Amino acid sequence: MKKVWKNQLFLWKLCFKTCPGYMIYFLYDGFRYQGIIFLEHVLGIRYVLHCAEYNEPFWKALLFIGIILIVNMIQIVPDGLFIHGWSFKCKPKLYQALKEKMYAKAAEIDLSCYDDPDYYNDFVLAVAEAESSIDRFLAMCKSIMEALTIIFTTGVFYLVTNATGIIFVTASLILRFIIAKKINKLNYDVRLKVNPLERKRNYVSRVFYLNDYAKELRLHPAVGDSLEKEFDEANDDIVKEQEKVGGKRSFLTFTRDYVIGDFIMDGLYITYLVFQAAVLHTIDYSNAVVLFNRTGSLRRGMAGIAEVFPQAQENSLYIDKIRAFLDYEPVIKPHEGMEVPKGNGELVINNVSFAYGEKAGETLKNISLRVSPGEKIAIVGYNGAGKTTLIKLLMRLYDPTSGSITYHGRNIRDYSPYDYRRRIGVVFQDYQMYGASLAENVVMSDEAEDRELILSALEKAGFAKRLKKLPKGLDTQVTAEFDKDGVNFSGGESQKIAISRAFFKDANILIMDEPSSALDPIAEYELNKAMESAAEGKTVFYISHRLSTTRDADRIIMLENGRIVEEGTHESLLALGGKYAGMWKVQAGRYEGADIKAV
Repeated sequence: MKKVWKNQLFLWKLCFKTCPGYMIYFLYDGFRYQGIIFLEHVLGIRYVLHCAEYNEPFWKALLFIGIILIVNMIQIVPDGLFIHGWSFKCKPKLYQALKEKMYAKAAEIDLSCYDDPDYYNDFVLAVAEAESSIDRFLAMCKSIMEALTIIFTTGVFYLVTNATGIIFVTASLILRFIIAKKINKLNYDVRLKVNPLERKRNYVSRVFYLNDYAKELRLHPAVGDSLEKEFDEANDDIVKEQEKVGGKRSFLTFTRDYVIGDFIMDGLYITYLVFQAAVLHTIDYSNAVVLFNRTGSLRRGMAGIAEVFPQAQENSLYIDKIRAFLDYEPVIKPHEGMEVPKGNGELVINNVSFAYGEKAGETLKNISLRVSPGEKIAIVGYNGAGKTTLIKLLMRLYDPTSGSITYHGRNIRDYSPYDYRRRIGVVFQDYQMYGASLAENVVMSDEAEDRELILSALEKAGFAKRLKKLPKGLDTQVTAEFDKDGVNFSGGESQKIAISRAFFKDANILIMDEPSSALDPIAEYELNKAMESAAEGKTVFYISHRLSTTRDADRIIMLENGRIVEEGTHESLLALGGKYAGMWKVQAGRYEGADIKAV
């Protein structure tokens, strides 16, 4: 119970800090709404019936109704402003406040979290339920205020008029509380089971509507058929999970709404009231009518209080996921550690091994490498050799399972990851384009946009000719998803933009993971030439299957099964006649003696 209320308090603090005035009026609105109803439906109706029962002058009833009408008209003005104005502005702010906290945390959690299916499932559920958790919390707050107002106003009326009726309402309350708790627990258990299935279903949905997959789905309709089958299977599994609890849920709901509600309250209590008024004459007919009419409201008020804890408990289960995500302490803390010394330095990989999780085999095994400042290293090998994993360790996206990596003579764990990564310019193999301006896609940070530097970076990456054809230049929106004037660049053009990011960054280390995979031979040649000048004095790591890109490196490292199997220059490795030479003959022998300028 303590944990449940702590979770609700977490959301209250967040909401109140974001929109204090809105939250105060939100609670007042629950009191105001039920207060007006009590004034109209209890005191108003009772007075009119009392006037009729005891032959009071009609003008008394009319006067009372007029007073109620004036009060109602006065309170409609702020109510309208709240519902149709304030609420529309403030609710998105509450969502934004929670989402921003979650996005900030998502940017700093360890990359290894994405490799853990259980954590990732909870992560997805937390994000998916963020807005709904706030909605449930607000609904619960309003329900509490309305219920307390009903209990106070109607409860006092019952105590003054006929206190015995509270016994009926209390019995109904206890039974509803027990059943509501069971229903909420049932709903949450089903939600957890269907969450992975819904993620699978949503994935298939994205494949069918995202532009990225449109061409392939038309060329390979069998893929679409297969995905439709998976969608149907996931949907069927969701239906089965719901069907498993359907009977139990129906029984509990029927018991709560009809057995407890209709039979105990509407059946037994009305019989009791008729007996009191018609036989014993202990209460007035006007009071009997109002008591019965208000019974449902008092029952709902007390049921609202009874159901608050089950509702809070259900919401707490989702808030738990959100808080667990927000409270996660990264192993690699982005802003903790010392600053990296200025200038380039020696990079030493000492007996490094790495595995993705305890049960996974080692991806890298006893890697040792010493790289001098300004040296250009090519890392080659077949798929799965461990090339990209080694680069992730160099960027400290992961820490080695064993061994160490040092830069400027210190273990990179001693440095602030944020400061250390600022010294690295990288082009990922699976780079991404973002729905932002071309300039923002190059800068990729909160630094001021130095347009001269951006233009220079794009020129070095071979994008200058394409840039001249863009009417909006650097302000061109990348992708047309949110802007009808946006541009969907080709694969090669997008890769040049990604490469320009590394040129723009004033980094000591450049990492190029398959930098020319989408480029034609001439663009590849021009890129290599640009790299020679742009990378002067910088340490460069090339990862590529296209050995023509790596032949001019100072050293070539051949990886196989997570180990360094060969090391040397292009010429020395060819002379060795080993694995690298075999790759060269099969893949890139055609480049030997070729004059790229003649193409």
